[in-house]
Amino acid sequence: MSNPLWTVTKFEFIRQVKKPSFWATILLIPLMVVAMFVISMLTANGVDANPTLSEDTKFAIADDAGILPEGMPIKANITKEEGRQKVVDGELDLFFYIPADFKDTKKVDFYHISEGLELFNMDGQAIKGILNQAVAPKFDELDVMALTGQFEVNDNKLTTTGEEPNALGKAVVPIIFLVLFFFLVTLFGGRMLMTVVEEKENRISEMILTSVSTKHLIVGKILSMMLLGIIQMLTLIVPLIVALIIYKDNPIVSTVLSQMEFDPITIITNLVLFIFSVFFATGCLTYIGTITPTAKDASQFIGPVIIGVVFPLYFMSAFMASEPGGFVYFLTYFPLSAPTAMMLRNVFGTLTTPELIIGLVEIAILSTLVIRATVVSFQRNAINFELALPKFLKKQK
Repeated sequence: MSNPLWTVTKFEFIRQVKKPSFWATILLIPLMVVAMFVISMLTANGVDANPTLSEDTKFAIADDAGILPEGMPIKANITKEEGRQKVVDGELDLFFYIPADFKDTKKVDFYHISEGLELFNMDGQAIKGILNQAVAPKFDELDVMALTGQFEVNDNKLTTTGEEPNALGKAVVPIIFLVLFFFLVTLFGGRMLMTVVEEKENRISEMILTSVSTKHLIVGKILSMMLLGIIQMLTLIVPLIVALIIYKDNPIVSTVLSQMEFDPITIITNLVLFIFSVFFATGCLTYIGTITPTAKDASQFIGPVIIGVVFPLYFMSAFMASEPGGFVYFLTYFPLSAPTAMMLRNVFGTLTTPELIIGLVEIAILSTLVIRATVVSFQRNAINFELALPKFLKKQK
C-alpha cells in the first residue's frame, strides 16, 4: 500500500499542474514581482552621480605617482598598507592610493568600510575631481590623465576586522530562498486556503478523510505546494542562467558571478528557515480555511495574512542599514513578519547567529502549533460541518 502522505502530495500536485491558470500565474506574476524588487533595490541604493565629500569626512591620499603638489593637507606620506589599516582602525573614512605605475595601470585604489550589501559606492569618484583641480596648472601626460579622468578606481571594501566582506556574494543564497518563500506564500498560499474551503463546501473532505488522516491531508497539501514552488523557481532560474551566459562579459554580470559564494552552513540554515517559514505561513492560511464556512468568507482573510508576511518588503531601506533599528527587531520577531524579516536581514548580512537561532526556534514552535491547530480544526469542522458553522458565525457576531 502506498504511503498516504505521498498519495495526497501527488494528487494535489497533479491537480494544480493541470490547471491552465497555474501556468498563466507562474509565468506572468513572477516577472512583475522581480521587476518591482529590482526597482525597490535601485531606489533604496540611489546615489549621487556627482558626489562631494562632507567636512566631517576623514580621508587621505597617498600619491606615489607624484601628481599632487607638496603641502596639500590631504596628501599623506604613508604606504598603501598603512592607509588601509587606518581605514580598518577608524582613523580614516576614505583612503585613496595612487600607485607609482599609475601611468601604465590607469587605476587608483580606494579603501572604505562596508558592512552591508553594497553594489556601488560613488565616493570613490571624488578622487577624479580632486586630481582635476590639483593638476589644472600643469599639463604633462600624467596630469592630462588625471584631468580627464581616464583611469579606473578599484573599490576595495573592508570590514572592521580588515577582511574583505563580499556581502554581495554571500547574499545570493539567502536571496534565492527569500524569493522562493515569497512566491510560495503569495501565489499558492491563498490557492490552498480556497481549496480547503471548497472541499468543505462540496463535502469532499468528508469522503477524503475516510481514506487518509487529517494530518496526512494537511501536510500533504503543504508539501505539494512546495513542489509547485520548485517549478515556479525553475521558470525564473532557467531564463536567468541563459541571460547570464549571454551577458557574461558584461562588467556588472561578471562582477556578480566572480563574487558568488556558496557556504554549506549558510545553505543549510537558510533551508531550515525556509521550510519552517513555509509551514508556518501556509499553516496560518489553511487554518483560516478550516474555520470559515464558505469561500466568500475565507477570501476576506487572505489579504491581511499576505500583507503581514510581505510587510517587511515595504521597509527595504530600514533592513539595508548596517545597524538595525527597533522597528526592524520588532518585525524580526513578530510572528507573521518574522520569516520575511529574518530572510531579508540574512540577505543584507545583519542577522547574527544568536538571532538566527532564536528566530528558528520561534518559527519552528509557531509552525508546529499552527499545523496542530489546523489538523484539529479541519477534522472537527470537515466532519461536523453543520454543527461547527453556527459556532463560527456566533463568534463572528
